[in-house]
Amino acid sequence: MVLRKIMVILFSAVVLCTSLVATTSAETMHPPVDDNVAPAYVIASDPYSNLRISGQTAYCTSKTYSTGAVSITVEQTLEKYSGWFWIWDDVDGAHWIETEDGNTITVVNTKDGLSNGTYRLKSVFTLTNSSGKTETITIYSAEKKVG
Repeated sequence: MVLRKIMVILFSAVVLCTSLVATTSAETMHPPVDDNVAPAYVIASDPYSNLRISGQTAYCTSKTYSTGAVSITVEQTLEKYSGWFWIWDDVDGAHWIETEDGNTITVVNTKDGLSNGTYRLKSVFTLTNSSGKTETITIYSAEKKVG
């Protein structure tokens, strides 16, 4: 009798579990072709964002080039890790924007008086080609520590 109850309970559990399994199906979808959508890095070549720290001074370098660009803008922001939920805060006085007409840009800026913590450089490149199309790329440097 006990064995029969155990078998009934096990059978009921199996039936319950199999009835909860969802069935899915997939079909091949072909998205529409849009000539206005282009892959990243069509204009930019080797975008570069580098942070070097010596003592309490940050040396921020951003550069890229492009054979198709007629104008390049770089926005540099030095960021410090807040320590909570992967949040990075902008460092006061460490935000720079520079634009160059042409197909090459190299920007170097420094920030003195850093406090202890972990830093990174955010470089946002905006490249414009001769037909007016733009490409925006964000590159982060490796993280560096002070203290």
